[in-house]
Amino acid sequence: MLHATDPGLVRLVGAAHTVGAIGLTLAVLGALGFATPFLVAAGSSALVWSMVLTGPREGEQAVTHALGLPAALLAATAAVLLAPYPAVSGAVFVALLFVTVYVRRYGPRGTALGMNAFQMYFVMQFVPLSADQLPRLWAALAVAFGCGALVRFVLLRTSPDRSFARLRRSVRACLGDVAEALAALADGGAAAGRDRSRAGRLTPLRRRLRRLHTCALMLQDGVEECAVPPVAAQVRTRMTETDVRAERLVVMLLRAGQQGDASAEDFAHHLHLPGPGPRAAGAAGGGDVLAARLRALPDTLARGATTARTDTEALAESSQAPAAAPASARPGYGRTTDGPPPRSPRPPECPPAVADAHQALTDFEQAAAGLREAFRWSPGTRTGPAPRAQEPAPASGPAAPPAPARPEPGPEPGGLRRPTTRAAVQVACGAALATVGGQLISADHWYWAVLACWMVFFNTSSTGEIALKGSRRVAGTLVGALVALLVAAPLAGHPWTALVLTLVCVFGMAYTAALSYTAATFFITLMIALLSDLLGSYTDGLLLVRIAETAFGVLCGVVAAVVVLPRATGRRTDALLADALRALADAVTETARRLTSPAADPAPDGPVRAAHTADRRVEELARSLTPLVHPVAPHRTRRRTSLYVLGLLETCAYHARVLAVEAGRGAPGGWSRSPAGALLEERARTLAARLEDLAEGRPGGPPLPTGGGPRAWTPTPDEARVLMHVRRMDDDVRAVAEALPAGRAGRPGGEPV
Repeated sequence: MLHATDPGLVRLVGAAHTVGAIGLTLAVLGALGFATPFLVAAGSSALVWSMVLTGPREGEQAVTHALGLPAALLAATAAVLLAPYPAVSGAVFVALLFVTVYVRRYGPRGTALGMNAFQMYFVMQFVPLSADQLPRLWAALAVAFGCGALVRFVLLRTSPDRSFARLRRSVRACLGDVAEALAALADGGAAAGRDRSRAGRLTPLRRRLRRLHTCALMLQDGVEECAVPPVAAQVRTRMTETDVRAERLVVMLLRAGQQGDASAEDFAHHLHLPGPGPRAAGAAGGGDVLAARLRALPDTLARGATTARTDTEALAESSQAPAAAPASARPGYGRTTDGPPPRSPRPPECPPAVADAHQALTDFEQAAAGLREAFRWSPGTRTGPAPRAQEPAPASGPAAPPAPARPEPGPEPGGLRRPTTRAAVQVACGAALATVGGQLISADHWYWAVLACWMVFFNTSSTGEIALKGSRRVAGTLVGALVALLVAAPLAGHPWTALVLTLVCVFGMAYTAALSYTAATFFITLMIALLSDLLGSYTDGLLLVRIAETAFGVLCGVVAAVVVLPRATGRRTDALLADALRALADAVTETARRLTSPAADPAPDGPVRAAHTADRRVEELARSLTPLVHPVAPHRTRRRTSLYVLGLLETCAYHARVLAVEAGRGAPGGWSRSPAGALLEERARTLAARLEDLAEGRPGGPPLPTGGGPRAWTPTPDEARVLMHVRRMDDDVRAVAEALPAGRAGRPGGEPV
């Protein structure tokens, strides 16, 4: 469960880094005889720095870590020296806030250094130290950074190889979760169907498929760092195929549980669009055998049985990447190996929908077995086959379909239009207001209001996101204060117990920060109460001040976001939706290029890479739509429309993944001599142009034709499947165009927030 819910154990490892750095820092300083204020300052420094230090590679993290100590020393020294001058100290505080947000334009390093400097200045506001104690403070901070480096780069070192190994275990756990959900569905039977709503039966499958998809995206991002290109391409392709086969299996089960002759792809929407969806069990005629296979699926995946020799085994024995056989040479949907197609153990006489479900289950088992074989290589060795030399393209044959015309991107906006500059100005204005109001609420704890104002701008890009994050911070503070009233007072006089609980709160905050901002704020508030206990300054009134300062700071942040250089949520989603649509267009074009052009890149994962980019763009759009689709969003019509549009785009991304897998199964230009090639090229060009038009806010053209090609020509099953997915994707794109206001590609459901 831990591997399935925390892909790659990213949150667990991050929390372990934070707690380990703090624990080691406190142990060393305690052994050296440092007083409590120095322990609090150094522990806070270790806490903040462990959470904000990020980077794609260990070397870059080490450089950033080395630069972090001077930044922390300068900020802490300035805070101590300016403490006797409240007006100057407050002005510097606001200026530092501006700089902290402004330097985010320089990437993870600028963000980390800015946050480190600001947080150290903030921490020194409630740690009473004088100028003559600065040398011991510098020593304590140096110990904190040294302990943090020891934990991150030695004791709990996280290399790309280890991260990828954890991701592999997470993928296996997610596959097991999907299998268990399907087995539970088979065991539920008709009685469970009467006791539970349709939404309740489909929700576990949706959630577990989403976890598997998240793991797949993360694994594809990380494999480049620890594998040679041919092996990375093999793993990436196998992972995408397994992800697609799992989703298609659920689609076929949905279809098998219904009456009628609806196409399987009609049910693909039920996994993404809002609503309960149809019943996914109880198919008649062969349903008992299918249920038995579903119940045995967890054991089948655990054994990893495969009936044929995989491409990965051949890959390990030769020095060349495997040459994929043409699609027409592989009968059976979902074939991942050479040799005879796997036979589905299904009754000889059963409805076509149930037979298709049996075949989909076999395909999923085969894809999972192929992925297991692809995982056999050792990341640490970094050995693998040499990349296959690209053969010269033949003189004849159709050329690759050109990408649709796209306007050249203009220069990045400058001045106040730059996102980081706009956010920095907003933060500075909000912090100035919070400083004045916070002083009126409490002259000793005014900085809490400034901190709350700043935090609502961190990792947010629109007014709606800022308002939503502010509400979550207030809710977490309220709950944390209520719990602190019951916990902090009884711990007065028990410093070691308070210290242990503080470390527990640190772990909870670090572990839940990426999952729930409300939970992270709860742990922060409880931790502040425990730290006040350690400093001997805790009172019940302190928690009331904390609540008031937090609420006022959030209000100042929201007011600044609305009044000063506002950026509405609708304009943010405009840009992200256009990016997602263009990425989908690129994915379709890449698939058509590989299938129809012998001159296409021989690497089989080109379409998979394009589909992966489209998935990431749709994810970014989903995050930006969070304020619009939140259950308490005030505009109900806009919420329904946003969920509908997002579901359609996720379905389009699913079709793009299927097309990428189909394109990677054959050699480049495998359709160049078939009438299907010209038809696919035409339809892909039309679909890509429609996506581009929608991204630019222009209406699309007529739908793709259902027929086409020579009358005497009959497409193969593989060709018919690819053309069908292109047409289904076109249907979804036209539905998106109908749901959006005319000329506003990224503003679903009405006016912006």
